[in-house]
Amino acid sequence: MRLGASSRVAAAALVCFAVLTGCSGEPEPPPLADAVKKLVSDGDAVVSWVEAGITGLTRERADGPDQSSTCGPDKQRRFYIAKGSFANPAKESPISLVGILKGELFSRGYHDEVVDNLDLREDDTSVAVLVNPEARLTFILFARLDSTPNIAIVGKTECYPRDA
Repeated sequence: MRLGASSRVAAAALVCFAVLTGCSGEPEPPPLADAVKKLVSDGDAVVSWVEAGITGLTRERADGPDQSSTCGPDKQRRFYIAKGSFANPAKESPISLVGILKGELFSRGYHDEVVDNLDLREDDTSVAVLVNPEARLTFILFARLDSTPNIAIVGKTECYPRDA
């Protein structure tokens, strides 16, 4: 049986479609240097929203690989960690603070990781986990009224192969 020209074109189109569909899996993560740059930029932007109302602010800005990472011996990840305490806890709301920080991350391409986070909220404590699927970054936002430091902003990259 011989295929006509239009049949051959259709068959070629189906083969190309099958090849493209098979190769359209999850895109490669950005290089570690690019991921770290975005992690620090996004972390600094989030902290800038609350910096004036925090005392004792400390930051670790992805300076080096985490030594206690769960990535495994041949992998590494970078962290952005900011901690501090409400300057005036009597006038603060952890839920409102985390909501403001979530808004900033939403504007930067993040979305909620937890579908129903009602279990992560109480009057005195609020937690949110947001991810950026393109940059492969995760931020955890935490605020509470008791204990200090009572605000934590933790960002992290995914696991990358360790530099040789």
